[in-house]
Amino acid sequence: MGTTERKHVLITFGRSFLTLELARLMSAAGHRVTIVDSIPVGVTRFSHAADAFHRVPAPKFEPRAYCHALAKIVADEKVDMVIPIHEETDILSMMVDLFPPECELFLSDFETENSLHNKFEFQELLVARGITTLKYAQVRGPEDVAALDFDAPFALKECYSRGSQKVHKIMPDDPLDWVEFDPINPWIAQEWVSGTNYCTYSIVREGRIHAHATYPVDYAIGGSSCLNFRSVQHDGILEWISKFVRDMNFTGQIGFDFIEDPERGLFCIECNPRATSGIMMFEPADGVDRAFFGENDDVITPDPDVHKMIGLGMLLYGWRKASRRDRSLREFFRTFRNSSDVITSPGDQRPALLLPFAYLGILRSCYKYKVGLAEGFMHDHEWDGLRISE
Repeated sequence: MGTTERKHVLITFGRSFLTLELARLMSAAGHRVTIVDSIPVGVTRFSHAADAFHRVPAPKFEPRAYCHALAKIVADEKVDMVIPIHEETDILSMMVDLFPPECELFLSDFETENSLHNKFEFQELLVARGITTLKYAQVRGPEDVAALDFDAPFALKECYSRGSQKVHKIMPDDPLDWVEFDPINPWIAQEWVSGTNYCTYSIVREGRIHAHATYPVDYAIGGSSCLNFRSVQHDGILEWISKFVRDMNFTGQIGFDFIEDPERGLFCIECNPRATSGIMMFEPADGVDRAFFGENDDVITPDPDVHKMIGLGMLLYGWRKASRRDRSLREFFRTFRNSSDVITSPGDQRPALLLPFAYLGILRSCYKYKVGLAEGFMHDHEWDGLRISE
């Protein structure tokens, strides 16, 4: 059940499984879907859900050219809504004036997006709103390292980082002379606690949640990049997010990482003001397209029995001890057997069949930028705090 009026939506980051799933959901609801990416062969390009594909400049390295290219496509093809998927969200939020006023960019203003993306500024937002946080400190240089007073393990990560990249578990007496400092992208030290980890995905318009999913971290790269997805109901998390996005008057896709300590309660570790893997738990029958256009009254949630996975990711990483945590290999194989792969879909098998060709483009990026597979997948769509203007 989708919206009654057919729209033309442009979705970015065509190589992503998130983009593939959203394209399928939009297409199933009757909308026209255009996909863009900076590599020529993204997995969504093979999908029947994509009506058109455009190769565009890499947003990280050519942000102005990227935004101008998207604005031209929007104007030429009369796009109704642009839905960014990854950190090109921040870049587009700085250049919204390029786009025709009749096209909506599904995001918030730059100051809001940046304050949520920057891990230190996000913690400062929580404190300003009276929300209890884990202990944290910003690390800009050697003097901040010397001032750290953690008496228990803590995480050290860049304020602009993603997908568990460069997250270090530090013991109080560990030397930190290896840390390199970037004035644009400093570090944040954050208390390391044990507990149950949850990730979320919400579609929000003007501070109101229209669709929402909460899923525990079961199998994950680096402990946070989830590889399998099962929907759970957590009223405390939904209440927390509802109040926060209402206070921020947020519009866009947004995800949060939580940890729940059995003694201390619920803490929000960080925010991702963009799409997260939770979008992959929705089915066409949910009519999630209505959430983007603000046409539903009740909050749309996934079926509680949904069990999905990124099959290739599970095969490459999920079986490893670090990814499955305390779960046995027997449990891993049971989960793998009982979960459906997000890339497969009845009537749309080409993305699965042609996935090796799609990954050739990713591997080419890995070679070009001299990074690993996980980093190469998103490297040219990352944003690390450098502001741009038209």
